[in-house]
Amino acid sequence: MKNILIGIIILCIAASLWLIFNIGPPDDNNSEIVSKSHALKRQDFTLPDLGGQAQQFSQWNDKVVLLNFWATWCPPCRQEMPDFIDVYNQYKDQGFVVVGVGIDDEKKIAEFVEHLNVNYPILVGGSSALKVSYQYGNHQGALPYSIIIDKQGFIRYRAGGLMTRKKLLNQIKPLL
Repeated sequence: MKNILIGIIILCIAASLWLIFNIGPPDDNNSEIVSKSHALKRQDFTLPDLGGQAQQFSQWNDKVVLLNFWATWCPPCRQEMPDFIDVYNQYKDQGFVVVGVGIDDEKKIAEFVEHLNVNYPILVGGSSALKVSYQYGNHQGALPYSIIIDKQGFIRYRAGGLMTRKKLLNQIKPLL
């Protein structure tokens, strides 16, 4: 009887450890809420827009910014963009901006942006955009990759993978 009880206890401990280490929170998505104490600040960079004009990221200082790296061939990227358009439309007058950085061929980006009627700023990247993404913590090269920056320039959130509308609103509303 004693051996059966010990076996059950060991089995329960093993099952608990497996659950702890193999099942994460339901909406984890490799995201990180960054506290201001980390002092992670906005990094300035320059990339061209779809018209070929160089755009400095610093032009969006003093705004809450969703900086989103994406590609036309990336299904989660394509899935989240309609929500970004809606949230941008809803909060742009309150100091919110979405800045999309397309990591793809300029022509493909332009066609895709036109097809979706994207109305927020789109920058065109390539290897330069990948370097910027890396500077912002995307060391795995994930796409989509999103960063939320507050009005003081502190990075408040980073996520590799799909950004849901709910998660976006939960992150930006306190910052507006």
